[in-house]
Amino acid sequence: MDKPPSPFEQLADLVASSESIDQAVALTQALGAIPDLQKWLREQRQHVVRTLHERDGVSYTDMAPQLGVKPERVSGIARGHSRSARKGSPSSDPRESDNNPK
Repeated sequence: MDKPPSPFEQLADLVASSESIDQAVALTQALGAIPDLQKWLREQRQHVVRTLHERDGVSYTDMAPQLGVKPERVSGIARGHSRSARKGSPSSDPRESDNNPK
């Protein structure tokens, strides 16, 4: 991959100059901030989904195909549920429970 995905193209500026330790430090810091970025993105998505539903009356069923998920997942997004386990918290996916063999 030569450049980051489109929403993150500005990150390419971190590698635009000649290789240096400062560049490695900046990239390391960016990688370390990914969990915080994911949290922020989830919170923003939840806010938008809830606003569309509550303010504009858009149903989860109408949002689902555009988000590429089922209506039940859109409902979960609106409630702040995540499909992935967060560091230090139990998984929201019952298939990943210790009680269920893999």
